[in-house]
Amino acid sequence: MVDPLILTERLTMRSVTQADAALFHDLVTRHEVARFLYLFHPEWTLAEAETFMKDWAWRGELRFRLSLIHEGKWAGWIGASDDSEPEIFYALRPEFVGQGLAREAVAAFSAFLFDRFNPPALTAGVFTDNPASANVLASCGYMLVREELHPSRGRLAPAPSWVYRLANPKQADPT
Repeated sequence: MVDPLILTERLTMRSVTQADAALFHDLVTRHEVARFLYLFHPEWTLAEAETFMKDWAWRGELRFRLSLIHEGKWAGWIGASDDSEPEIFYALRPEFVGQGLAREAVAAFSAFLFDRFNPPALTAGVFTDNPASANVLASCGYMLVREELHPSRGRLAPAPSWVYRLANPKQADPT
């Protein structure tokens, strides 16, 4: 059993493990999900997912992914880069969408990142044809700062993407 890092009313967030690889792989290789993510595509292999789980496991520093557990079931994942303003990213299995879990995860995860690592801000990119994710970010206080074309390994060509930013509430934001 992996100790939870973050607990919310309905979610347990813990480091990704090898036991999560098949579920992670199944989620991110679905066309309807991969097209909203930057790194993953339908041909991504389970072996690549297993390596990814090792590379992105929690080690107490930025650049990690956490599994989202809801009522004992693997519901999806959330993670952060190690950029100076870390980028967050997340995905839920379709049966968990529309229940407010993404908002709950993003709000708690953002607070955890600010408390633990104290970055000046967090960022998140979302393709413009994914308004549900944009709404999650906005409801958590993220502000739209620009639009750009962004590639995704789950798409044939770069697509319009919105970049959101959330300033650290404990720091004066120069922007």
